[in-house]
Amino acid sequence: MMVKDWQKLPIVQVTLFKIIGSLFIFIIIIVILFGENYWEKETFKENYQLVLTASNLQTKLNSYILDIENIEQNPNLTEQQKKAKIKTLIQPLLQSNNADITAFGYYDVGLDFHVVSKEPIIAQIQSKLGNGNEFYHYTWNDSKNKDFVVSYPLYAGERIVGYSWAYADSTHNLFQSTFTISEFTIFALGLVLIIIILLQRYMTKIRLTLDQFSQMITSNDYGQIQMLSKLPELKPVIDKIFSFTEELKYVNHELELSQQKITQIIEGVSDGVFALDRSYRFLYLNHKAIKQASHEQHDLLGAKIQDIFPQIEDSLTLSKLEEAMAQNNATHWEDEALSGPDQCYEYHAYPFTEGLTVFFRDITESKHHQQELIRLERLNLIGQLAAGISHEIRNPLTTVKGFLQFLGARKQYESEKEYMDLMVSEIDRANSIITDFLSLAKVNSDNIRLKNINEIIGKVFPLLQADAYNNNKELLLELKSLPEIMLNENEIKQLILNLVRNGLEATPERGKVIIRTYCQEDKIVLEIQDQGSGIPEKIREKIGTPFFTTKETGTGLGMAISIGIAQRHHALFDFETGGNGTTFKITFNAADGICET
Repeated sequence: MMVKDWQKLPIVQVTLFKIIGSLFIFIIIIVILFGENYWEKETFKENYQLVLTASNLQTKLNSYILDIENIEQNPNLTEQQKKAKIKTLIQPLLQSNNADITAFGYYDVGLDFHVVSKEPIIAQIQSKLGNGNEFYHYTWNDSKNKDFVVSYPLYAGERIVGYSWAYADSTHNLFQSTFTISEFTIFALGLVLIIIILLQRYMTKIRLTLDQFSQMITSNDYGQIQMLSKLPELKPVIDKIFSFTEELKYVNHELELSQQKITQIIEGVSDGVFALDRSYRFLYLNHKAIKQASHEQHDLLGAKIQDIFPQIEDSLTLSKLEEAMAQNNATHWEDEALSGPDQCYEYHAYPFTEGLTVFFRDITESKHHQQELIRLERLNLIGQLAAGISHEIRNPLTTVKGFLQFLGARKQYESEKEYMDLMVSEIDRANSIITDFLSLAKVNSDNIRLKNINEIIGKVFPLLQADAYNNNKELLLELKSLPEIMLNENEIKQLILNLVRNGLEATPERGKVIIRTYCQEDKIVLEIQDQGSGIPEKIREKIGTPFFTTKETGTGLGMAISIGIAQRHHALFDFETGGNGTTFKITFNAADGICET
């Protein structure tokens, strides 16, 4: 744990700690080496003084050996008198100002007594006299020996008369040495402290400079590069970083431009585009997809598709998304819109590593166009059929009708006249159907003139009003002022007659059928509204299909003819139906006239 904490510290602080630690170790080594060297020098100095003192005393005492020996051998003197005479003889030789020598003196072997300059511990000194080396070396770390004693023998012939000796107390030397070493240690520690303070100030400046260096890099402000004069070592670093930064700016700029181009391309397509991750969360949506979701983009990103479009559950779309995600294969399908069932959409899902990219397109109008194209193909087929066979059928029918009328005028066929008239009426009905066939295929542009729809309605209104009156129904007009446009009057009459009669048949007694005209922007609108029960949903797609009818006596061609007339006038034919009735709406282009609302 401590290693990890140490690694988390700033490099400047770590460097400072390392330097301080190194200095402390260096000072400890220096103090130990200095102490040991100093103690050896002091010990040598102490021993040298002892040797010098003992040697000088030995030289002086050698001239008194005969006197000392005569005193010791004088039988007339007692032992105490002998000691007193020897002490009186030697005492003047023991005067010294050497403060480093604790005591020195003469030891008489025969009388076993000392003549000393001071009063040391005689027993301690005597125990060291006569050492075989004649010199005792004391080491300061020896806990058993605390004194320095040097002794030299004095000979009378071959007999040792006594010893000259010098003694020093090591306590004084140890204290003096310790004091000196302590002074050195304090001086060294003070010096280290000063060095540490200077280092810390320098490291603080380095840290501040590095902080400015970091801020300069992060803020991309290279105007303060003169600060690197304090740390010229960073100049190559900043040059390299500046080079990399410029390259990175260029790459980022190119990347942004590329991203903008891709976004513009995706936003420019007419298709909706969105991307999902593997958890079916939105990664991207273009404006078409956002419009479908009816949410803000920041609310959509990261949201699940099931949360934004709850109706997708158990749908073909979700099943296909899961299939594409699982099999990692592109998938295409058609289904209702994500936002509701009123529209038909085409979907294309393309998997990638992180999820799916989905393109979708509204094909509702395309589907209608397809259905319209199929219906038109049927009309075209019927028109071609009508054009090809109508005349061939009409000619023999005309012949049959003529012979029936001729035979019906004879007296012998008066009893069969009823049957003759029935056959003639059926032939007329067949001719009527053939005429309708021909109108499907006929494109008559010779009779197109500038006409007003309201005037054409006025011409057929009495006939239609009579039909409504006979069936106990009411026909109403709601006509607005309209400009003249290019119309085939006869075809428009037939269109109005077909739609109004269909409306009257669907409307119950005492109901109303309304013929309405008005302007809508640059369009002219003709509406036929009834109050019937509406067109059942299952047959709405079949409206306009030739020969499809729900009437017992209908031919199934009236609506097909009406749609054909609208198309020849480049008008839009549409209807709205429900439980309250049906409204057929024919929208003409008023570009040739000025439509006033």
